Amino acid sequence: MDVFHQVVVDQLAEISGKSPETIAPLIEIPPQANKGDRAVPCFQWAKEEKASPKVLASRWHKMLQSQGLPPEIEKVEAVGGYLNFFLNHHFVASHVLGEIRSHPGSYGYIQLENPTNTVLEFSSPNIAKPFSIGHLRTTNIGAALGRIFEARGHRVTRINHLGDWGTQFGKLISAYRRWGNAELLKDHPIHQLYKLYVRWHEEEISDPTLIEDAREWFSRLEDGDEEAKELWEWFREVTIRELKTLYTTLDVDFDHYWGESFYTGQLLSVLQELEEKKISKKSDDATIVDLEEEGLAKCVVRKSDESSLYMTRDLAAAIYRQDQFNFDEMIYVVGAPQRLHFQQLFKILEKMGHAWAKKCEHVAFGHMSFGDEAMSTRKGNIVFLSDVLDEAVALAQKIVEEKNPTLEDKETVAKKVGLGAILFADLSSKRIKDVRFSWDEILTFDGETGPYLQYSLVRAKSILRRYDKPIEPEVPEGTLQKKEEAALVRFLSRFPSVLAKAEEAREPFLVAQYLVGLAKTFNKFYTVHRILDAPTEEDTRARVLLVFAYADVLDTGLRLLGIPRPEQM
Repeated sequence: MDVFHQVVVDQLAEISGKSPETIAPLIEIPPQANKGDRAVPCFQWAKEEKASPKVLASRWHKMLQSQGLPPEIEKVEAVGGYLNFFLNHHFVASHVLGEIRSHPGSYGYIQLENPTNTVLEFSSPNIAKPFSIGHLRTTNIGAALGRIFEARGHRVTRINHLGDWGTQFGKLISAYRRWGNAELLKDHPIHQLYKLYVRWHEEEISDPTLIEDAREWFSRLEDGDEEAKELWEWFREVTIRELKTLYTTLDVDFDHYWGESFYTGQLLSVLQELEEKKISKKSDDATIVDLEEEGLAKCVVRKSDESSLYMTRDLAAAIYRQDQFNFDEMIYVVGAPQRLHFQQLFKILEKMGHAWAKKCEHVAFGHMSFGDEAMSTRKGNIVFLSDVLDEAVALAQKIVEEKNPTLEDKETVAKKVGLGAILFADLSSKRIKDVRFSWDEILTFDGETGPYLQYSLVRAKSILRRYDKPIEPEVPEGTLQKKEEAALVRFLSRFPSVLAKAEEAREPFLVAQYLVGLAKTFNKFYTVHRILDAPTEEDTRARVLLVFAYADVLDTGLRLLGIPRPEQM
């Protein structure tokens, strides 16, 4: 609980007789300054107090007034069914700016005596297929959540669950043996393999024998056939090598690259357990788990040709991870279309007697697109992330050239601006919404974009460089009282609460949305007030401290979202 919540909790607990544990979760931060700094809704207690929320708020307001408010609270108002607390501005400014100055880069972070043990699965691209713009969402959201969780005291284990097993590899081996050319694969192996995969699906329409050929090759792969295994290992090796280069660009890392193949040795024991516990049964020579009574349909765990499926491998993966990490929570950052799959997965684990299944969670997200057509690796109409990044950098470089032609190392700046534009555009809406990119919108320096935030940070850091004196953590008495100054202090004070809500909701969008509001609030302050030549020395010291705090929180927020922060633009 932050210090401002604590002041409110202590006062209300004393006059109401309610426990602090009951009050604390209800505290809200009003969106408008005229509604106070903290608000407590009284609706929860109306029934037990035998009074309407409005009457109860009024009663407690009178009690607070009669006993006298502490110096940290300026006033309290009863509005409707709410108690609105207005905190003493100098108290808030001194605490917030002092904390940020004393602990740069970690305002809003917490350390837990017993950290939450979180296993986080995200990204999970398919082997031998280029990394598409569609894979950016899981990678971007997952990486941001990992950083936010760590800021909130979690111990995070990041797993890249590669799609490196399944019938698609039978298709790819079949395609490579028919049309593959080892020489062509030397320079651009993934793109060449992708072309083979697309061609297989085109040829399959007129040549149904391809389906049986692919099934046979995957069956041989599962049985350990040397030729099949050698080709599969090669496909996997070149893909991971290229993926790691891309992850370096995105500033994303993983503790484990455990693909579906990692768990193949455990599949038999999973199937045996399902059979022994009478959870599975035979149906048309396949093995299924019937979840129709739970409203989740029938789930196939082994096909009639005895090859495994995603579900079987995910069951094995979940059990293995619990054995390895004894996690407090396991989070799958996977697209919304897989919702039924994860509902079935968690229900089967529960039926198997694994109580920890309730600790598993699917964090879903919407589609990403450039245009109206849905992306499909089979049709060959996917948009490669590498192409999008290259285009973003090229467009960013033109903008940088126009705005600051004398800037040094424009290419490096353009890379950071282009990448920041794409990553922020992805995170600037709720994850469950579909995202459709528009170059004009995401690269503007004037809207709610990554470049807008990057430029605002560069501007603040430029002020601090020109000040060129030690920045003191104390707020001089009587300063930062102007409307724009007070608004910026108030906005900065919200950051810890925003991180807490983003953690709870698994929603990086809340951080992105906050940063846009913070930058707009700073720009209003910057436009109205002189900083380095303020009316008094005390005003200058206070405003420089305020600029430092702004730059630090904006930098921290962008870092948590994975947005690059150039020093100049």
